[in-house]
Amino acid sequence: MSIPNPPSAPGTEDAVLAPDMPASERPGQVPAERTWRLWPWVLVGTLVSLVAIAVIFLTLVDATFIGKDDYVLSPGSATNTAEAVIIDGAESYDPEGEIAFTTVSIKREPSIWEWYFARFDDTSEIVPAEFIDGTRSTDEAREITQFQMNLSQDTATIVALDFLGYEIVPEVEGAFVLQLVPDSPAEEVLKLGDLITSVNGEPVRSSEDLGNAIRASLPGDVVVIDLKRGSIAEGSSGADPNAVAMQVEAVLAAHPDVEGAGFLGVQIETPIRADAPFEVSLDVGRVRGPSAGLAFSLAIVDVLSEGELTGGIRVATTGTINVNGVIGAVGGVPQKIEAAKRENIDLFLVPPSEYLDAIEAAGDDVAVRCAQTFDDAILMLAEFGGNGVEVAAEAGADPPEASPNPVDPDDGFLSCAEVLDQVA
Repeated sequence: MSIPNPPSAPGTEDAVLAPDMPASERPGQVPAERTWRLWPWVLVGTLVSLVAIAVIFLTLVDATFIGKDDYVLSPGSATNTAEAVIIDGAESYDPEGEIAFTTVSIKREPSIWEWYFARFDDTSEIVPAEFIDGTRSTDEAREITQFQMNLSQDTATIVALDFLGYEIVPEVEGAFVLQLVPDSPAEEVLKLGDLITSVNGEPVRSSEDLGNAIRASLPGDVVVIDLKRGSIAEGSSGADPNAVAMQVEAVLAAHPDVEGAGFLGVQIETPIRADAPFEVSLDVGRVRGPSAGLAFSLAIVDVLSEGELTGGIRVATTGTINVNGVIGAVGGVPQKIEAAKRENIDLFLVPPSEYLDAIEAAGDDVAVRCAQTFDDAILMLAEFGGNGVEVAAEAGADPPEASPNPVDPDDGFLSCAEVLDQVA
């Protein structure tokens, strides 16, 4: 028994096709000419999807996936240092001009995408991890650069207050352990951040003191080292207030380069504190490392004196500074110049060894000047209207003097005059 189809509803068409209806006009069929018009859009959609997948993959996968153990250096910031200077116990002033410290952004675990993009970016640089961290772990390197930042601030305070006529006696507590040679006697008994105070009963206040103590012993001799051990993040002494005084013994190895000499295998740096008549501190957030020393010392003078040390212009710097006011190179100049450009800096001060890199990176966008010492920087700013010479005179301090500028390629000293000759 067959069941008849229900009658069609009034005003509708039955879905049964007429035998002579062309296939291209049947429901569910796409005409050939419409298929030809649609295929480019299908191809575009497929390509977009593939690109999106590739971007996500490159963003999420570490560069180590392709065997790279590199860091990416890119432009950081150019920050007004005066805003970070905190004075407690003395009158301070808000300068109109600006002295900025410049930084480099370090990407320690770049994705493949970040690593690949840096290869074609003129303002970025790819360097081996050892270039930044040496033989230290990443955490150790961060602790060391924090110590260097603390030391930089203390040294800058001494330089600035000395320029302003204050009699500052640096306080030295010992020698800070910066690096341990792998498989050396030092590595067995010392830790990064230890503050060595004596060796065999002889006080250690400098690299020279330590060297003399070790040279007085032979390979195989046992040396007794007094030290303080604590958290190096607490201050530039290398030891926090709760640091533990302890004594360790090390059996010296044979020196790898000097026959018959003992070898400990440690790199140290002397921490210096300023016994200032008032408190000077700098709040720079998460910035680490020693490269802002020149900016710190200039900004402290600017904040503690009336008038404009910069002549009212925007200045950026790079360079370490020691207690004698000598400016040292750090690196990352192309990235720092780019950071200065983005902040519309007028003048950039650099030490001699970084001058050529700086003028190449700056082009016509930023004026670059060479400075070997703190006094050089003061005199350079005076050429732009700065009042540093007058500030020193009013404070009863010695007037700033230009550093010697020899031109002697064989003396082992690179002067501003020599680098200026190279671009003349």
